Amino acid sequence: MIPADELRALSDRIIRSGELGRSRVYAAILQYLVEQAIAGTTPKEISIAMEVLGREADFDVGKDSVVRVHIYHLRNKLNTYFAGQGATEQYRIDIPKGQYLLSVSQNAAPAPGPAAEQAAGVSITGQPLNRRDYTPYLAGVALLLLLLNLWLPRTVPVTSPLAEDPLWRPLLDDDLPVLVLIGDYYIMGEDDSRGNVERMVREFAVNSAEELREAQANGEYAGYRNLDMSYAPTGSSKVLVPLLAILGAKSDRVEVKLMSELNTNDLVGHHVIYLGLLSGLRSLTDLMFAGSGLAIGSTYDELIDVETDAVYASSSGLSVGPSSYRDYGMVSTFPAPGGTQYLLLAGMRDEGLVNLAEELMDPANLTSLRKAELPETTAATAWEALFEVLGYDNTNFDAKLVYRKGLDTQVIWDSKLLGQP
Repeated sequence: MIPADELRALSDRIIRSGELGRSRVYAAILQYLVEQAIAGTTPKEISIAMEVLGREADFDVGKDSVVRVHIYHLRNKLNTYFAGQGATEQYRIDIPKGQYLLSVSQNAAPAPGPAAEQAAGVSITGQPLNRRDYTPYLAGVALLLLLLNLWLPRTVPVTSPLAEDPLWRPLLDDDLPVLVLIGDYYIMGEDDSRGNVERMVREFAVNSAEELREAQANGEYAGYRNLDMSYAPTGSSKVLVPLLAILGAKSDRVEVKLMSELNTNDLVGHHVIYLGLLSGLRSLTDLMFAGSGLAIGSTYDELIDVETDAVYASSSGLSVGPSSYRDYGMVSTFPAPGGTQYLLLAGMRDEGLVNLAEELMDPANLTSLRKAELPETTAATAWEALFEVLGYDNTNFDAKLVYRKGLDTQVIWDSKLLGQP
């Protein structure tokens, strides 16, 4: 058995490593479980809810999965730590599935996993990091965004048929501005032997010019340079046009911005809409999954229902040439404390994003969505859903709602959860 002081020191190293993210709640849960393990007691779900998450005594663990969601994420974060920064630790701690009691064991060599695969040159989708030239896409997306910003105020309709729909009404029935965020990806240049840019490269481990500078200071990516460039998935462009039509009545108060350009202050006083892929959420990831019943799996092409362990995995883009595929699109909408509304639309791949837009921007489809029952305590403006789309050769044939859950805004905006003072 590991000595108590050593277990506490190991916990502190995990917290200081940054693997638990910005959220203080994961550190609090880990420290709580450590003290329970030292005391030899087995913590219960309701105890974690009350003593760590600040829930009241009448909290119903049967109806609210917030504890299970956080334990699921913490379990994965611990696995990531011991597969990377903590690979040389003498001991490792785990949270066995279905339990809340820490287990301690001798740390073995890290097994191959997502972290090791990325270090070996494998992308978050499990595919080799083929360096492709994105020049045509960069130019096309940049031109489209420019034209839309110039063209929108004069050509969009004055009103939208969705103005009275519960999903869209909070975004349209006031004078507050709307910030539309496009999930984009950082592109850097790879130099040839003469010092000229030979290729433009996307590396999942480098998401900004600042991260490139930091990596190079550590002796990595020596042959790369910052190009001040990024690209957005083609699905974002397809979805942006109908969205701007819906927002037509507020066209003079709509701003389109890339996620790479987002400053946290931009979110204040704005309704916020995200369009893009799950992997492009960046700083919005914590908000989307804080109170969610879904968790990101081993890649951004996989979501897991933490209540049922159901796995939703995309097969889109993993085959060469015309082929059938299955993809998913996730929507999360909830009010912010200041009275603004968040609407996050994220696909695993382009097909899921485009289908999601069709489901949420077509009045007929929204009518069907309303038939899905939610808990009585759920507000109409705070819920999440997952759509599955089946298709062939980039053509969507069939779509269906496979998951929906009401959201607790207290969980989403918990100051501890978001790492705020």
